[in-house]
Amino acid sequence: MRRVAFVLPHFGAGGAERCVLNWLGALDRTRFSPLLMLGRREGEFLALVPRDVPVIDIGGRRALTRPLAIARRLAEHRVDIAYAATSAMNLALMAAPTRCRRIVSEHTPPEAYLAEAKWRAPRVAAMRLLYPRADAVAVPTVAIGEAVAAIVPRARTAVIANPVVQAASLPVTPPDLHADSGHIVSAGRLVAAKGYDVLIDAVALLAARGAAVTLDIHGDGPLRGALEARIAGSGAASRIRLMGHSAALGCAIAEADLFVLASRREGFGNVLIEAMAAGTPVLATRAGGPEQFIVDGVNGFLVAPGDAKVLADRIAGLLADRDARIAVRAPALVTARDYTIEASTRTFEAMIDALPARRRT
Repeated sequence: MRRVAFVLPHFGAGGAERCVLNWLGALDRTRFSPLLMLGRREGEFLALVPRDVPVIDIGGRRALTRPLAIARRLAEHRVDIAYAATSAMNLALMAAPTRCRRIVSEHTPPEAYLAEAKWRAPRVAAMRLLYPRADAVAVPTVAIGEAVAAIVPRARTAVIANPVVQAASLPVTPPDLHADSGHIVSAGRLVAAKGYDVLIDAVALLAARGAAVTLDIHGDGPLRGALEARIAGSGAASRIRLMGHSAALGCAIAEADLFVLASRREGFGNVLIEAMAAGTPVLATRAGGPEQFIVDGVNGFLVAPGDAKVLADRIAGLLADRDARIAVRAPALVTARDYTIEASTRTFEAMIDALPARRRT
């Protein structure tokens, strides 16, 4: 049995963390023994970790000492294969002196976060030095793989579709669409990249026009205070709610007339697949990831990012056009079937199976 460690900075409610959580639950226990190693033992998803999965505190809080801390934990737990997520943890794993096989992952085009990096040149240099040493660079889409290759030409990328929905939960046909109420739902971490300020402004514009629209935003994060202040000053405070992290997100999405993701940048957008599986029409920005699986007007809707008026106009048009929303639901369900937990896990396991045993030197 091969011991597989998933190495992350924390286990908060993010897209990469959701993928790892779903793999932790679905890996074949007759062949693999998974472990979760965290830089900080914190995050909303900790309560959902399967009981047979050890959660290990890596230690080594400083960047310079983290690779050695990771190496110690990998050796202590006799790990055969380590998988890392997030740029900083990817680099730390690849800098760790260890004999185990290593997989790093990129869940968003690197150029998107490198553009905001404080030390861009050293980060790129480190990626070009360390990523080619990885046994694989796992990516959720071909486009992200190409983006990685543009920066690290020698990287060995492997496409693994994100594990988002359980196959057994997918209906044969979309459920009946409820009566319209003008209710919008969005979900994700409250950070600048998600564009919630734009979405709030768009809903405020619609309210000012007299539209019967409401918005619930599910998730938490460092911008909660700033978004609360923006809502309070929007003139539409009674229409917009910050719901925090919710275990009943699936039900909330299913009850919405429209799911909107207004990201400035988005590597993929797992929650869009969840909405498509639930039969809720989705509107997303062309922020990098969504346009890889959404065809505008076919299985969902797309709009340019960063413009509240453009977003408000598209929301208004879709809420007024029930037929257009109905038309995308069946094709959206077909798309969701490409992102089942079961299929993704089998692909992940096949990648692991293809790796040789631990290095001898």
